[in-house]
Amino acid sequence: MQNWVYDYMNDTIPFYQWSLSHFMALGVSLLAIIFIPWYSKKYLSVKQQDIVGSTIGITITLSLLIWNLLNYMSGTYSLQEDLPLQLCRFSNLTIFVVMVWKKQWWFELLYFWSLGGMLQASITPDLQENFPHFLYIRYWIGHTGMILAIVYACVVYGMRPKARDIVKAMIGINVFLVIAAIVNYLLDANYFWICGKPPSASILDYLGPWPYYVFFAEFVALANFVAAYIPWWIIDAIDKKELASKNNE
Repeated sequence: MQNWVYDYMNDTIPFYQWSLSHFMALGVSLLAIIFIPWYSKKYLSVKQQDIVGSTIGITITLSLLIWNLLNYMSGTYSLQEDLPLQLCRFSNLTIFVVMVWKKQWWFELLYFWSLGGMLQASITPDLQENFPHFLYIRYWIGHTGMILAIVYACVVYGMRPKARDIVKAMIGINVFLVIAAIVNYLLDANYFWICGKPPSASILDYLGPWPYYVFFAEFVALANFVAAYIPWWIIDAIDKKELASKNNE
């Protein structure tokens, strides 16, 4: 069994950025992100909406757990590489808290942590396996699936962040950074890319050498969080304008 799983996990067709399979994943993901929340909000009962939302959250979390199980079965699981101490993996592991239990406090963190990072990971995938390998499917479930979950929570569950949550998200990401740094020291690992840049192209390539890019990444994270909140600033401005117009009538 171990040999079969090992061969499956390592014998793959390579994935290339901007290939047909990349565009296919982006296209299918975009359709899902637009269609599923719209259809659920417009045509499903509250109970059905909860089932769809729970299914999205549980699917994302299960995809991560199955990936770890396959690594363990193949004999390649590593404490230095496979703990959920990359932000996307940690978000995958805990998204069910939002989608099943509808916890607003956790939504406020995952909203900011997910949108910017997952969008970047979709444009510049750190992915070696091509369709139809499980790791290809798992990658997109874990990244664009998170965007779907956050959009679904906003549209269907009526959740939304507040401007003050940007501060909470920055504090949270720095707590995560400290925890990852401690684990890196104890295990000689490189979680959260604190000790070195990822092997594939990323925005960190433009932020200077180590350790300076870790510092400058704070400003990139803040810019991502602010950008993620811009739609709500626009919505609030429109609502205030409409309210003022009604009061003046």
